[in-house]
Amino acid sequence: MEHVRVSETPTTERATLIAAFNGWNDAADAATWAIKFLINQWDATSFAELDGEEFFDFTQSRPTIRVNRGMLRRVTWPANRFYIAHPPGPTAASQDEAEDEAEAARRDVILLLGDEPHFRWRTFTREVIDVAKMCHVEDIIVLGALVAEVPHTAPVQIGGAATTEEFLKAMQSHGIDRTRYTGPTGIVAILQDAARSQGIPSLSLWGSAPHYVSATPNLPVSEALLRKLDLLKGFDLQLKELSRAAQRFTQRVSSLVAEDPTASAYVHDLEERGTPPDAPITPFDASGVHKIPLEGELPTGEQAIEGAEQWLRRIRDE
Repeated sequence: MEHVRVSETPTTERATLIAAFNGWNDAADAATWAIKFLINQWDATSFAELDGEEFFDFTQSRPTIRVNRGMLRRVTWPANRFYIAHPPGPTAASQDEAEDEAEAARRDVILLLGDEPHFRWRTFTREVIDVAKMCHVEDIIVLGALVAEVPHTAPVQIGGAATTEEFLKAMQSHGIDRTRYTGPTGIVAILQDAARSQGIPSLSLWGSAPHYVSATPNLPVSEALLRKLDLLKGFDLQLKELSRAAQRFTQRVSSLVAEDPTASAYVHDLEERGTPPDAPITPFDASGVHKIPLEGELPTGEQAIEGAEQWLRRIRDE
């Protein structure tokens, strides 16, 4: 692990690695926010970091500074950090059942949160796999989000891609669509391929975010990703507060859309068309599309319908 700085080697067994990367793979910050949610809920602690100097163009992903009353206080560099968590697991009806289930289902979790690198993707993924091996990782799940022509009023569509038949069967049993995509890709697929070459089963989960909603993070997409993750791994995540926040998010977007007749017509058209059951989920470059508003506010009405008028003009022309 030439480019990994390990502050403390964790004691793990039967671990799962869950990762998300900001950038191309993270429309509306939904995937990385989901990892932050897990870090917070499980009180995860950082134990290692990939050296950003080797993998980033700092003119593209610039470091940030904190200045207080003219005094430079801190410089923060783009980074990819590993965290260790010990989820409590689901509750059981009796003490004996709890002990049996805890013994059978105990899984340590390694969380990886960071930015998609600009350089040396093979080296980057090899370093991630080396950390996974050090932590006795048995499988890898990578979260992603994409922008799509879907209405914000519909249930969030979750698709996935796997490297083993076992994961494919799990996807089917939990209502996760199989993606069918051929084209340019991001670090998510490259990490999956690196895991497959080392015999580590992997799965990617993708949430679809409405392209006309630029507010970040998109909480409904984050919630949908976490619920599917919970179904797959049985973490017994506490999502009640997040669910309420996601509902408020959707209600506010609806109120903004309702203020503009063109936006309302566009969303109604999306609702009428729906998503064909065999339609592939197609990720594309979302970098630069979703901007973080100041103070976490939702966008103005004009921002919320960004792209809607252009889409309607194209439909009329056709």
